[in-house]
Amino acid sequence: MFDIQKYKNFARVQLKKRWAIPVVITIIITVINILFELPFFLKVLNSPELAEIMSTEYSSFFEYYIAIDNVLTQYSSTLTMIVRMIIEAVFSVAGIKVFLKMSRSPEKVNFTDFIEGFNDWLRAAGTSLWKFLWVTIWTMILVIPGIIKSIAYSQVFFLIAEFPNLSIRKALRISIIITNGHKMDLVITFFSFIGWILLTALTLGLGFFFLEPYMQMTFINAYHDMLREAIETGKIKPEDLQ
Repeated sequence: MFDIQKYKNFARVQLKKRWAIPVVITIIITVINILFELPFFLKVLNSPELAEIMSTEYSSFFEYYIAIDNVLTQYSSTLTMIVRMIIEAVFSVAGIKVFLKMSRSPEKVNFTDFIEGFNDWLRAAGTSLWKFLWVTIWTMILVIPGIIKSIAYSQVFFLIAEFPNLSIRKALRISIIITNGHKMDLVITFFSFIGWILLTALTLGLGFFFLEPYMQMTFINAYHDMLREAIETGKIKPEDLQ
């Protein structure tokens, strides 16, 4: 049974007296993402198109949003986006390995655990590209199927981080299997943090560095439960994870 409150309770216990490393990891990943996004946003901020939008009166917020989105699309590069996506995946998988260790054992985690997570950078990059390919294909068909598939593929980084011999293609298939019947549960889990997300604004975003580890541990606990359920019901076999 998918139990959001249980996963959150476990997360708080797992993080108790072990917040330091997860917070540092979150800060590092956030800074890296900002550094890669900064040149793009500076280019957009200095663009004449944005200046024209800011000086134009729009009849509705929707028209304003469309205009801004057009500028972002105009200045975005597919190659740059893919590179940013890969870098984010590599750092995310390194962080996930630390969170997985914390979810399995009360032992102390070290920053070296995060560094060692980069040894799997090639699989992280490959997984990011493979996932992006399939989400793009489904989104080109219709937006809604693309969103549904994004949720179905959401466990793939947990899988490759936990099972080093698992192929990328098989990890994607297993992610689809274990999220079957739980997609809405995962969406509800995310929205259960909305209150906390809004509260981080009161801390000028600093609260995010504590909220992100809490969310990550919660979703990892959900992942463990979904995987266990799939094995117990025979949807997948333990040897499928090798």
